[in-house]
Amino acid sequence: MFQAGDFSTTVLNPLDAICHKPRREAICVSQLRNAKKVEEALLQERPDVKIFLPFRFLFYKPEDLFKPNTYNSFLAATGGDHVISLIDEISFKFPPSPPLSQLDDIDPEMFCNGDNRPIDCGENCQCTHMVDIPLNAIVEVVLVDEDQNVKKINLKHALDLDRRGLLHRQFNLPPSKDTIAVPNNGYVIFRFRADNPGFWLFHCHFLFHIVIGMNLIVHVGTQHDLPPVPHSFPKCGDHVPPITLIH
Repeated sequence: MFQAGDFSTTVLNPLDAICHKPRREAICVSQLRNAKKVEEALLQERPDVKIFLPFRFLFYKPEDLFKPNTYNSFLAATGGDHVISLIDEISFKFPPSPPLSQLDDIDPEMFCNGDNRPIDCGENCQCTHMVDIPLNAIVEVVLVDEDQNVKKINLKHALDLDRRGLLHRQFNLPPSKDTIAVPNNGYVIFRFRADNPGFWLFHCHFLFHIVIGMNLIVHVGTQHDLPPVPHSFPKCGDHVPPITLIH
């Protein structure tokens, strides 16, 4: 019951993601338990595939951003900073055509990942970040927030903690969720079975972070696992009517 003048409420999955202690005004996903039975394979000690994805912002210097004959995407943040997003040191660039139906129309050199970056990629590396996952694999993803202001954890630290068995995993009725807030300068671990082949966009839910590259493609399976593209399926550009010149 709310009293007059009391506009307080309880937030699920708070943006600050402070989840190590009980809170009256917020409930974190990690503090919930799944009402449905969890697939036992998801709870095995070692998944089939483990992916570490550190993410952070790259802060441009004005002299680097505004060079002649260049056009860099960026976000003008509050306070005057100019930033782009990086996942595993890559800022996502959308391909010119949908890979699901027009994979052959995309230059293979556009695709990249943390182990296969373009040779000329600098600190603002921009390419189509794609991670290949075998069909039906149990996948574990470790998201690491590499806050540049307070370096409490980074990829190297997370890898070291994992080797020592100190990255916490909740095997006792873990919650089921498709969106979660990552703690500032912390980490989140989630798992899924890659049982749906195709190209899936994994992204931040802030639209302005999507625009500046906080995304990647999770490619599940191969083209042989997908149904054939219908012969008459429209392609990029097909919607543009032809121009008829009248003399």
